[in-house]
Amino acid sequence: MFKKTQLKNKTNLFLVPLENTQAVTVLVMYPVGSRYESEKLSGVSHYIEHLMFKGTKKRPTTLKLTREIDRLGAHYNAFTSKEYTGYYITTDKKYTDKSLDILSDMLYGSLFDKKEMEREKGPIVEEIRMYKDNPIMNINNIFEELMYDGSPLGRDIAGTEKHVLSYKRDDVLKFRDKYYSPANMTLVVAGAIDDSTKKLIEQYFGLEKNGKNISKVFKPFCFGSGIKKDRIRVEHKKTDQAQLMLGFPGFKYTDKENTVDTLMNTILGGTMSSRLFIQIRERRGLAYFIRSGSDNFRDTGYSYVRVALEAKNINKAISVIKKEIEKLIEKGPTKKELEDAKTHIRGSMTLSLESSSAQASWYAHRALFADKIQTPEEKLAELEKVTIEDIKRVAKKIFKWDKMRVAIIGDAKRGEIEF
Repeated sequence: MFKKTQLKNKTNLFLVPLENTQAVTVLVMYPVGSRYESEKLSGVSHYIEHLMFKGTKKRPTTLKLTREIDRLGAHYNAFTSKEYTGYYITTDKKYTDKSLDILSDMLYGSLFDKKEMEREKGPIVEEIRMYKDNPIMNINNIFEELMYDGSPLGRDIAGTEKHVLSYKRDDVLKFRDKYYSPANMTLVVAGAIDDSTKKLIEQYFGLEKNGKNISKVFKPFCFGSGIKKDRIRVEHKKTDQAQLMLGFPGFKYTDKENTVDTLMNTILGGTMSSRLFIQIRERRGLAYFIRSGSDNFRDTGYSYVRVALEAKNINKAISVIKKEIEKLIEKGPTKKELEDAKTHIRGSMTLSLESSSAQASWYAHRALFADKIQTPEEKLAELEKVTIEDIKRVAKKIFKWDKMRVAIIGDAKRGEIEF
């Protein structure tokens, strides 16, 4: 069972002891991402994440920093989303002291050297180009730009080449100092921990002076135009395989309907035995890849279907998808489909939460955005209560054709798409 506490400087700490493991994961997350950025500083959260690996006061070069982590055999990385940024190290439990030392040094002691800051702009520009050039990687960006048009939620997490190249050091440091405050931090330590771990955490993370506790206030997103021409975006690209993504406004992160939504999408297109996979790929041979799912933010979310297929099959695929959704709304799943979906989620959750890093991630995300921390066991209990009528109700609530957005990358023309 996890334990929630707070360090003297108001850092929120979650301790998650696990049995039958020798690993310990230290994960730090801040509620800051691309949706909190001004247009001028678009992508700066991602840029700051990169710079945390470029040398500290105690470890002044990238090589010294990474060599010290690598010699431990550690798994380590960082990530930026639209609503949060995270940093983690997973090591053998005997290196817990060292991993806490290194991660706190990165977050509190990074140099942000002028030359390193300029140099790192190059790799980020190349990362942006890599995504732009790869339809499989870029379709989600195109879709969210369409879905959240006019909102920071619609911007690419990495920003644009123009924005990245124009960053000024003083602006970057002001942004960092605004959000990277101890009182704005969620720290999760999961794995083979004991009573001595708390003292180590206090030693490395509890002494930093607390800055201003940043408000998590943001401008909530409201879906705009329902005009058909504003609900489709086609990026014409000569490719052998087109990428299609269609979606509907969905639920925010804390909505109680999310468990039903997860089950619904598992039945619709979440597995190789799901309805869409069987109808689109197996019976009609229209696509290689098809999957449905959902994504959630603090104030909004969406359900989607993604398909990889030849451009000539796009309209046929959309037609079949709509028919299958209509069936789900009208009749719901069979009893067996619902039970199979529950079994699938139980099994996948059990496997996915085997590691200390996965456990740390589970609690960190919920600590950032949920009013109440839901354990995996509580989530599974909630899952068991879902009925066929629940699936029909949520499907009817989500799948409204006048709200559907369609994004395509491939050899297709906007005027030829029927939806």
